[in-house]
Amino acid sequence: MPYDDGCENSVAQMTGQSERIKRWQWGIGLGLVQLIIALSPPLTRLSHAAERITFSIGATIERSISVDSLEIYIKEGRVTEELAPYLSFIEGMEGMDPDVLEQVRSLLSQRADLDVTTVAQFAYTPQGEYLLEQAGEVFRTGARLPGGKGLRGAAIVAAADQAEGLTFINVIRHFPTPVLRIDLRRGLAIAAQASAAVNQSNQALNLVEQISLQGATVPFPPGTSAAELNQLVSRPGPFQVRRLSRRVKASVEPVDIYLPESPAFSAKSQPLPDGTKQGGARRPAVVISHGLGSDRSTYAYLAQFLAAHGFAVINVEHPGSSANQLNALISGRTNQVVPDEEFINRPLLISQVLDSLANQAPFDKNLDTIDFNNVGVIGQSFGGYTAFAVAGAPLNLALLRSTCPPEFSIDISLLLQCQATEIASPNQANLNFKDPRIKAVVAINPITSAVFGPESLGQVDVPVLMIAGSADTVAPALPEQILPFTWLTKRDRYLLVMEGATHFSTIGITGNETFDLPSAIVGPAPAIAQRYTQAMSLAFLGVYLKGESRYQPILSSAFTTRFSRPEMPLSLISNLTLNQLETALQATAGTDQQLNSSIQQALDAAIEAETAETEAARRSPPTHDSVADDRPTTNP
Repeated sequence: MPYDDGCENSVAQMTGQSERIKRWQWGIGLGLVQLIIALSPPLTRLSHAAERITFSIGATIERSISVDSLEIYIKEGRVTEELAPYLSFIEGMEGMDPDVLEQVRSLLSQRADLDVTTVAQFAYTPQGEYLLEQAGEVFRTGARLPGGKGLRGAAIVAAADQAEGLTFINVIRHFPTPVLRIDLRRGLAIAAQASAAVNQSNQALNLVEQISLQGATVPFPPGTSAAELNQLVSRPGPFQVRRLSRRVKASVEPVDIYLPESPAFSAKSQPLPDGTKQGGARRPAVVISHGLGSDRSTYAYLAQFLAAHGFAVINVEHPGSSANQLNALISGRTNQVVPDEEFINRPLLISQVLDSLANQAPFDKNLDTIDFNNVGVIGQSFGGYTAFAVAGAPLNLALLRSTCPPEFSIDISLLLQCQATEIASPNQANLNFKDPRIKAVVAINPITSAVFGPESLGQVDVPVLMIAGSADTVAPALPEQILPFTWLTKRDRYLLVMEGATHFSTIGITGNETFDLPSAIVGPAPAIAQRYTQAMSLAFLGVYLKGESRYQPILSSAFTTRFSRPEMPLSLISNLTLNQLETALQATAGTDQQLNSSIQQALDAAIEAETAETEAARRSPPTHDSVADDRPTTNP
């Protein structure tokens, strides 16, 4: 990657702020729609289809529009006379984003490319049941019953529709009652919550960016230049890499071991390019733990890179949360996204693999150069949980019980985290998996908020590099990385935010994936995100596993500001207090309260007007020459 003086990138960071909230809203919406409508029971032929959508306000007030009008607006952008009053009502709300209607229209037109089998098999997972239950409180049948089961049936039929596919409007079309009722007050309350969460996230990301830019002015140590540092983490490593597969008793899947080798240095006493010697337990070990639905090859690109720079890298595969597990779900061989015990099995597997390989090392020349007492762990998503768990953060069962089941949240990862409530007795407060061999953690998009909380993360006493994506809609940056970063108490801690990166940007595509992820879900520049992951992991592990001070200046915003590309700017901070974060978030409180108040006032006014009109009609019986007024109302 060529050296950049950082000026262009700083401008890109600042001008890109206005686009962040739009990416968040689109990404969150798409993620939620895909999750909600991709949950359905076995295929059935529906005898009815929704013709009208009725919006309920309070106990008696209702207004309705035809599905045709909504479909015309979604597909063509044309507003019918029937729909116009509703859009005017929404646009007139004080504090409402003027672009929100166009964003919603774009969202509702998105097609989720999921087949019938996949949709059906996700129906009865705990996560699916929960989402449908929540959605059914807003979307109800014509008889005002919860509509979760109707949504399942409609989604499965829509998924089987080759022409239209799984879209919001097609699901509505196939809803099994002629009338689909929407609880407008509840729906708008959820929308307001989502809007508030997005505003808070945007404010937190801005704060991280500001702190990073302030630190970017700190000069490098004398004799050090940004160009030299860039080369240090960008050039190919000095070692050739050999990949070995080893069977270990602890795992049903083999582990892949990436070993640095240099044919030019064959004598055991001869120094190697990184200053170590052949032979002996000298090479730091790095274990990579993949996320849900991935496997040990997902981060092969990272393992190759680190091994070429002198680390012995061990890629493990977690059977209960791998691509094979999701394939088993889709094919009907299991009814769980992950088994509950996976929260125990994952951290235990890391320690058991290290035990097994260390025991083999005296009898295996390929392993006898690895230092199994100097280990770093890299984990992504569920693997981020795994990394923190083996580094000393106890699984906080008491916090989980008080948090779960979650209320509405844009944090989809809570659905997974809450599964951990099932793994221990009601009286057990926590589970500890700390392994003293772990000396450093790189956590990429980790899930942390409910499984750990401040008490548990505060017990991590090794250096941490936490990596977040500003457009992550699975484990959002604010609740799962930025706020948890303030809970860490170790001085050596870093938070790296990739502007525009999603939950999937750092994942290497191997061909073994259960789903082909759309480019919008992967993010704008996955190659750049993966390059960042390589470079910053190398610098961090170089400092804290090898003790190489030459990498220390790289762990600064002075470097990352110059290293980052305009397509995906970087922010790096090493300190953030809870007070700083709370102060920043308070800035959004006024706007959020204003929107909530506007929504409630509008709904209350509608109810009051309807009640007054009804009362007036009751007190004034119609005269003989009166006629019915069938003109459409101008205010929904």
